[in-house]
Amino acid sequence: MARLLNNPLGSISGKAGTLVFKKTKHGNFISSLPVPSNKKPSEPQLLQRNKMKVIMHFLGPLKHILKLLFSPNRPTSASFHFIKSYYLLHGLHFGTQGYEINYATSLMSYGDLRPPEQAFAQWDGVQEVLLEWNPQSEQALAHAEDYLFAVVYHPPTHQFFFAPQLAVRNEGLTSFLLPSPWSSFTSYKLWIGFHQLEAQKASMSVYMGEL
Repeated sequence: MARLLNNPLGSISGKAGTLVFKKTKHGNFISSLPVPSNKKPSEPQLLQRNKMKVIMHFLGPLKHILKLLFSPNRPTSASFHFIKSYYLLHGLHFGTQGYEINYATSLMSYGDLRPPEQAFAQWDGVQEVLLEWNPQSEQALAHAEDYLFAVVYHPPTHQFFFAPQLAVRNEGLTSFLLPSPWSSFTSYKLWIGFHQLEAQKASMSVYMGEL
């Protein structure tokens, strides 16, 4: 890319033939159009593309949740980049159909609050999910104002349900209802964790398995 100095044409931008003119706060620049490559991607390149495709498909509906609960105090764009990097390294496994999400290592939240411990979940088979946990209120990084949240995922329909502020840490017991259209579903993936939305704090989420 070249920079236009003492440009007699003034400020210009756009495309002219094979040239692209760009106006930025640093001045006017000129570059050529990218030339498509006819070279077939290598096997590692195809695997990397498959990885990213699987990750972006899974994370797409989660963006509004992750913005609240993942990497507190980071700018949104940097947070999502951090999330993608985590999933590339830890959130996948290689299955019979190629790369697949590893639910056990997937995170719905990330932060320095103490995560749920000795937690138990039970689904009544229709709508209600019962949750129990050990508050550990006297332990480090556990606070009375920590709220429990739940994220539920139905893989066949690729639908997520987010239930925030279900109970405070010290209660140790709560329940919530799944959306009524979900009553016909037969199983779910479940994660829970603690958060303080106003303080932009969260714990690392805990995967509770399949209900």
